[in-house]
Amino acid sequence: MTSILIQTNALANPNRLQILELLKEPKLHFAVGEFDEHEGVCGLYISEKLGISAPTASAHLKVLVQAGFLSSLRVGKFTYFKRVPRGMDAFAEAVKTI
Repeated sequence: MTSILIQTNALANPNRLQILELLKEPKLHFAVGEFDEHEGVCGLYISEKLGISAPTASAHLKVLVQAGFLSSLRVGKFTYFKRVPRGMDAFAEAVKTI
């Protein structure tokens, strides 16, 4: 189980919050062909949408995966990301117990 401290730190950055918002409803934020219902959204499209470099986006995405908020899938040289609703739900439940 991911610690609440790791999850809280993951949510402390505005770029990471924006990534979670974008991936909440990718159809609203990404063009057809930029996301796949099963694979998710390529990290390159996320970096473009945020206006940050690919390495910076990759670091933010890694933190969100480690926190349990995103899943990642490597396809060739690209990595795709999707939200993990149960990760967000578990965090919300943990916060309620504080």
